[in-house]
Amino acid sequence: MASALILHNICCVSPYSPLLHSNSLLKSRKQSLLSDTQTRDLKIRKPRSFTAVYAAQSNFLKAVQTVWKVAKDGIEVGTNMVPETVPRPVARISITVVALSVALYVLKSFLSTAFFVLATMGLAYFIYIALNKDDRPKGGADSTPTEEDPVEEARRIMEKYK
Repeated sequence: MASALILHNICCVSPYSPLLHSNSLLKSRKQSLLSDTQTRDLKIRKPRSFTAVYAAQSNFLKAVQTVWKVAKDGIEVGTNMVPETVPRPVARISITVVALSVALYVLKSFLSTAFFVLATMGLAYFIYIALNKDDRPKGGADSTPTEEDPVEEARRIMEKYK
């Protein structure tokens, strides 16, 4: 299947591509691997659009189904590793419990690490804000102008340039 796809991709390269010069090895292989009718059929086919690939990748339901199939196959493989003396339903249930325990442990570890990093960043930001309170100008008579001061200053400037 993969080799057919690679062969299809090689054969669909445009003859005007900069990769295919007149003395190119790929061009000579293309001519020798397929007959003219096969080449014509491949050129007639339209390539799949980018939006279809994007839509297939962003489909949440397909992702959940894939995870379900992989988990089911994993449980089946784990069940086959258990000795034959253990009944299959018991082995399947025990493998499922072990797999869920491991998955939840990994999820808990990841979330714990993420929340620890967020809490540490929040604490560092809180300490930064708390320690830099003194850098702001205080509300004394000389430092912050009130609402009247800018108006008064503007009047002085206007009178100066009359």
